[in-house]
Amino acid sequence: MADESETKPSSAFTFKKRRNQAVRRKKESDESEGSNNEEERPAVVRKEKKAKTNLMVQSTAKARKKKKDTNDSDDSDDSSEHEDVSVSYRSKRLTGPEGPSDMGATATIEIETEKDRDAQAQFERALAINKELKGKEDDKVYRGMQNYQQFYEKRDTAQGNASSGMVRKGPIRAPSNLRSTVRWDYQPDICKDYKETGFCGFGDSCKFLHDRSDYKFGWQLEREMAEGTYGGDDDDPHKYEIADMTDNLPFKCFICRQTFKDPIMTKCNHYFCEKCALENYKKSTRCYICNAQTSGVFNPAKEIIARMKGEAEEAAEPQHDSDDSD
Repeated sequence: MADESETKPSSAFTFKKRRNQAVRRKKESDESEGSNNEEERPAVVRKEKKAKTNLMVQSTAKARKKKKDTNDSDDSDDSSEHEDVSVSYRSKRLTGPEGPSDMGATATIEIETEKDRDAQAQFERALAINKELKGKEDDKVYRGMQNYQQFYEKRDTAQGNASSGMVRKGPIRAPSNLRSTVRWDYQPDICKDYKETGFCGFGDSCKFLHDRSDYKFGWQLEREMAEGTYGGDDDDPHKYEIADMTDNLPFKCFICRQTFKDPIMTKCNHYFCEKCALENYKKSTRCYICNAQTSGVFNPAKEIIARMKGEAEEAAEPQHDSDDSD
């Protein structure tokens, strides 16, 4: 055992970690300088943003700042007084509507040239001047480009007077009583001719939709919303059906073409006079209209009899009234 310990090699060198003395010395010097010279530390400086010169950029912050600056300057300077601009309204205390009483029916257009300055008025003045200077010597007076002497006199024609736009050359005076109406088309895909009249000249080649369906107005929808009935009949398949209020009863017998006398009804629901039906039954046992077998069964037409009684009563009522008045 002693031999093994003597033969084991032993290390003669050891490595130690050395600290960076230069860094440590630098930190210590900085701390010592900071503790001794706290007042000499640099201050934080923020760069001010330059004002943008782009006129297309608008903001309200600048306006508020300027307004605040002006208010401060006004408070500091007593000599300059700032007056606020305000608008006041006063009622005329009139019960009638403001404007023309005829709702503008007799108003004239004021967007065109005045009638005393348009081309027609200038031409009329030129005709008057030429009429005054006709047969006189030239007085050497310049009266404008429109008032040169004309040796050909304009006359009235069937188209209009000499100064109207139908005879002379130049712009025509606009009518003063013309009214322009504007129609907003909220359904540009529907043919207006077919919707209003039921006929379109283009027929099937029309590129617009041929639709004549009716829609409810706004006040109708609002009323249904207030009543709580809006959309209540959407599931009803018969809501668009129109009930036939007229009965399909004939007014005259089909055989004799006269008013019914003792009307009867066959099994095929055809109506005849009793006399006409019996005469036809002698010739044939079939119906005169549809050629169905009647087998001699004729029932009284109660509906036609009731209608005839009602008509007779209505016809008798005016007679009673006239007798009472007499």
